[in-house]
Amino acid sequence: MDEITLNLLVIAAVGLLAGMIFLLVKRQQAHAEQALLQFAVENGLKYEKMRTPLASGFRLDGSGWSLESASRSSGQPTGEAGSSNIRLDTLWHTDLPGSALLIGERMSNADLGGFGEMLMRQFLQMALGSEADGLQEVQTGSLEFRQKYVVFARSPDAFRPGPALESALLNWRGQKPLIRRTADGLDIEIRGARLQKPEELLQLINFGKILQTVVRDL
Repeated sequence: MDEITLNLLVIAAVGLLAGMIFLLVKRQQAHAEQALLQFAVENGLKYEKMRTPLASGFRLDGSGWSLESASRSSGQPTGEAGSSNIRLDTLWHTDLPGSALLIGERMSNADLGGFGEMLMRQFLQMALGSEADGLQEVQTGSLEFRQKYVVFARSPDAFRPGPALESALLNWRGQKPLIRRTADGLDIEIRGARLQKPEELLQLINFGKILQTVVRDL
């Protein structure tokens, strides 16, 4: 077998392998979309596929709330090896505006002094924009809750999680949610994750219903 024939066989084998991988990926995508459609029908939800040059994903609409799960690109190269400009995000939203509130996972108990305070203010600013002004950490809920989550509000009496919300957060599976209430409404954001499995979506939707009840009663 001469070198040209060998090269042609290698190219053909690579092409065949690439084609098989492409078909497998398309089949998996079709299966995932069919599972989403079935989930939407079973739960009385409106399903909408999202696809633009810089984003792909889907949207679910329920009674008084919406959920978007998408992959988004900035459209610009990162310029760094091993890095990506693709952002994964899942966002549940309902129109329940009110005084600024932020609940998120407590990342570290390390005492960083003034530097730690600066990082926290930057985080609040990124999450809430101008509505972050005047927020303070409030000590609320059980000891276990306070060890795992941090709450920022305008006053110590502005928020009480209650047993149902505490239980849902303490038993949360997967990437922890970021809860944000502003003048635009109430959001639950799962950063760095595009939820699409029915069990993941159901967990987020049920949690949203609990959160709606807690916030509405404030």
